[in-house]
Amino acid sequence: MRLDRLVTIGIIAAAASCGGSSASPTSIKTNPPATNGAVTITIQDFSFSPAVDTVKVGTTVQWTNNGPSEHSTTSDTGIWDSGGLTPPSMGGSGATFQMTFNQTGSFPYHCTFHPPSLYPKFVGTIVVTN
Repeated sequence: MRLDRLVTIGIIAAAASCGGSSASPTSIKTNPPATNGAVTITIQDFSFSPAVDTVKVGTTVQWTNNGPSEHSTTSDTGIWDSGGLTPPSMGGSGATFQMTFNQTGSFPYHCTFHPPSLYPKFVGTIVVTN
């Protein structure tokens, strides 16, 4: 079994033991690029590309910060928060964050460091379908 799958299973098990549900999204913070076929979203100053992405249930989405400053991917409803993702200019490749979506719905998000009130176009949405 691949390590990324084991980590995801471990997170799901931990959530279940805390009263969580495996139907909820799970997250993994990682630095190397995804090797599991994840859908990739690029973070630049000041946009997510693509801004809207439609994926199937069970898909992992990976955000990569390719901009010159620190950014985040933060759910508007508090489901996930990547924390600060360092840019490539701070050494190495830009930091990444992965989220596996295990339920259908529309999941809007933004950058905490550059909030929509100041950067109204720096928002994104993941649409998850069956």
